[in-house]
Amino acid sequence: MINVRTLAGGASLLALAAAGPALAQTADAPPPPDAPVSDAPAMPNEIVVTAQKRAQKLQDVPLSIVALNTEALAERNVRSFNDYAKFLPSVSYSSYGPGQAEVYFRGLSNGNRLSTGSLPTVGVYLDEQPVTTIGSTLDVHVYDIARVEALAGPQGTLFGASSEAGTLRIITNKPDTKGLAGAVDLTANTVAHGKAGGIAESWLNIPLSSRAALRVVGFYQYDGGYIDNIRAPQGVRYPTSGIVRDNKDLVGKDQNSVEAYGGRAALKVDLDDNWTATLGAMAQHQTSNGTFAYKPSQGDLVISRFLPEAQQDKWYQASLAIEGKLGHFDLTYAGAYFAREAQYTSDYSDYAFLYDTYYASTPDYFGNNFRNNAGKLINPAQVVSQDERFTKQSHELRIASPSSDRLRIVAGLFYQRQTNNWRNLYTVPGLADAQSVTGLPGVNYANIQFRTDRDYAAFAEAAFDIVPTLTVTGGLRAYKYDNNVIGFFGFNANRSAVGEALCFPGTIGAYGTSGDSGRPCDNINTKATGSGTRHKLNLSWKAAPGKLVYATWSTGFRPGGINRRPTAPPYAVEKLTNYEVGWKTSWLGGKVLFNGALFLEKLSEAQFAVTSDQNGITDIVNAGRARSKGIEADLTVSPSRGFSVQASGTLVDAVITTDLCKYTNAAFDCTIPSEAGNPNERRAPAGTRFAGSPRFKLSAMARYEFAMGKLDAFIQASAFHQSTVASSLDVAEARLIGHQPTYTTVDLSAGVSRETWSASLSVENVADRRAQQSRTSTCSISLCGPGSVVVYPLRPRFVSLRVGRRF
Repeated sequence: MINVRTLAGGASLLALAAAGPALAQTADAPPPPDAPVSDAPAMPNEIVVTAQKRAQKLQDVPLSIVALNTEALAERNVRSFNDYAKFLPSVSYSSYGPGQAEVYFRGLSNGNRLSTGSLPTVGVYLDEQPVTTIGSTLDVHVYDIARVEALAGPQGTLFGASSEAGTLRIITNKPDTKGLAGAVDLTANTVAHGKAGGIAESWLNIPLSSRAALRVVGFYQYDGGYIDNIRAPQGVRYPTSGIVRDNKDLVGKDQNSVEAYGGRAALKVDLDDNWTATLGAMAQHQTSNGTFAYKPSQGDLVISRFLPEAQQDKWYQASLAIEGKLGHFDLTYAGAYFAREAQYTSDYSDYAFLYDTYYASTPDYFGNNFRNNAGKLINPAQVVSQDERFTKQSHELRIASPSSDRLRIVAGLFYQRQTNNWRNLYTVPGLADAQSVTGLPGVNYANIQFRTDRDYAAFAEAAFDIVPTLTVTGGLRAYKYDNNVIGFFGFNANRSAVGEALCFPGTIGAYGTSGDSGRPCDNINTKATGSGTRHKLNLSWKAAPGKLVYATWSTGFRPGGINRRPTAPPYAVEKLTNYEVGWKTSWLGGKVLFNGALFLEKLSEAQFAVTSDQNGITDIVNAGRARSKGIEADLTVSPSRGFSVQASGTLVDAVITTDLCKYTNAAFDCTIPSEAGNPNERRAPAGTRFAGSPRFKLSAMARYEFAMGKLDAFIQASAFHQSTVASSLDVAEARLIGHQPTYTTVDLSAGVSRETWSASLSVENVADRRAQQSRTSTCSISLCGPGSVVVYPLRPRFVSLRVGRRF
C-alpha cells in the first residue's frame, strides 16, 4: 500500500530497415569477460546487454533483441512508454491514457483488464525485478536510463511467467566511483489544440570514497491537455425518469492535463575486491484529469462527459543487489519490493442513458431500478471508481560460470509473491439503501477482490562451444504457481441473483462497511495451482567475423488462474512454442549492421475473455489455439562520419486457428448450446487476426551531426508507419466499432552543443495526424450503436525546446 504515487513485399521493406536502435554509449574500456550484469560498459559503436543474465555485446546475443541505450533514448526524446514503444519493431500496444497501456509482442494480444483475469503475455522488468501488473504497463519516466531492452519471443527459461510472448527491461544507470558528474535538463513544450507544459530533470553521481558512490535522480513534468469537454445537446431526457441530461457545469477546454514527479537513489558499495552491494529506491507519482479519448460522432478532440474524471498512479520500489565471486563463479542475489496504487474515476453515464433508451419499453429491466429512499426516480448516471493496490516482492539467487569457459552455465532459484487488492464501485448518487450494495451507500454494483499469486521456479541455461564458431545452448525452467482470490462481486440481493444472493454462509457482515476490506460478504473464494517445465534449445554459428546466424526452439507460459463466478472452473496454463531463425551481421567494417529473424509461434490452451451465461459476466477460459508467424529486422547504415540511417520493422500474421464461440466447449463447436441451454454462435472464425496489433510496423530515423563554427550541431528526422488494427477479436463487434486506420507520422529535431551545454528543438507528429492508439465503445456496441465509439488518439503535434548542462 502506498501513502505518498508496441511476405515478400514486406520483407523487401524490412531489408531497408535498424540494429540502429542499438546505439552505443561510449565508455573508457571494454567489458571484462565476467563483468557483473549491472556494470557492463560498452566500447564505442557497441552496446552491451544482459538479455541472457550475463554481460554480452548485442551482436553476440543469439536472440531477437532491440536495445535503446542512454544516448539513443535522449536522441529520440523518449520520456515515457509510448515514446520508446514506437521504436521497438515487435512491440505494439493499446493505450487508454498515461500508465494505462497494454503491451504485446509479435501480435499476440489476447490479454484483458480484469483483476481476476489472466496475467499479461509480456513481462516487464525494472532492473532485476519483474514489475508486470495486470491490465496496464508501468509507465516509468525515462531519464538517466542505461537502456531499454525488448526481447521478442518466449523468455520462459530465464524470465519465467508473463514473459510468454516477450520481455521489456528498463535498466537504470548505476553509481560510479570514478568521479563527480551530473546534469540538469529543462524543457518547455506545447501541444497543438492544447496547452503548454514543461519538464525539469536532473541527475547527480557522487563518489563517497574509492569504494562507494551515490547516484540520485529527480524530475517534475507537466503536460498540457488537448481534449475538450463540450456541452451536450440540450433538452435530452432519460426516457424512464424524464430527468434532463446536462453537463454544463463540467464544460471546459484541454481537460486531460498530466502532472508527474518522482526520483530515485542508488548507493553502491564495494564490500571488498570481489563483492559489491547496490541498494536502490525509486518512486513516482502521476496525476491526470479528464479523459484521453474523444468521440468521433461529436468532432475532433472533443467529447461530452457528465461526471468528473481523474486518474492517479503512484508507485515505489526498494531493491538490493549483491554481486560477487565464489571461486571462479559469479554469484548474484537480487531482491526487491514494489508497490503500486492506481485510482481511476470514470464517467459511466453513456452506459446508463443508452441502456435506459434501449430498454425504454421495458423499464423494469433498467430505468425503474434507480430510485431514492422516498421511492422517487433519480438520475441513473453512474460514476465508476477503481482503486487497485498492487504489491510484489521478488527474490532471485543465481550463479554463473566464467563467460570465457567452453561450457558456460547460468542457474538459479526464483520466488515472488504478488498481491492485487481491487476495489471497483459503480455508484449512482442518491440510490436507495434498499437498492445499494449493503454497507456501500449509492453503490449499484461492486467488485471487491483480494488476489494473491505465488510463483516458484528453478532454472538453468548452459552454452557449449562445439567448436569455437558453433555453440549449442539449452535451458530449462521448472515452475510452480499458487494463486487464490477471495472477495465479492455483484448487486444487492434485491436487484439480482448475482451478488449478495450468492453470499457464502458465515461471511455476511464479517468485514464491516469501511476500509480496504469493507464488503457485504464473500461470494468468491477459490484457488488455482499448477506446475510444469519450459525449455529452450538454441544453435548459433559464427559463419565469419561479424556474421552470426542462429536457430531457436523455445517455449513460454503464463499461469492458470481463477474466475470470479463461483461456478466457473479455473483456467489452465497457456503455453507458447516458438521456432525462430535469425541473424546478426556486420558489413563494411561495421558501417552496416543488419539483424533480423523469421519466426513461427504456436499458442495452445489460449486464455480468452468470454461472456458467461450468468448476467453477461466475463470469464477467462482456455478457448482454443492460435499462431503467429512473420519476420522482423533492423538495419543501421553509417556511410560517413556523423551521418547514420536506421530503420526497424516487423511483418506479422497473428491469427486464431480454432473458432472462438460465444459459449466455449472442448470441441470448439459453436453449434453446441451453452450449459444453460442458450443458443451458441461464432464470435470469430479460425483465421481471424488478433485485435490490438498491426500486421506491419516500421520506424526509420536519419541523423546528421556536423560542426557549425565552434558548435557541434545535428539535424534528425524520424518516420513511423503502422497498418490497420482490429478493435476486437469478435468480428461483429469489430465491424461495428471500426478498425484503427493505417497511419504514418514524422518527427523532426535539431540542436547544438558546446562543451557542457546543449539545446535542441523537436517537433513530434509534424503533420498533426490523428493516429489512433486504441478504439472502443463506452458500452455494448450492438446495443448502444456507433455514437458510443470513442478513440484514444496519438498526441497531437508536440513542439518542445530543451536546454541542458552536463558537469
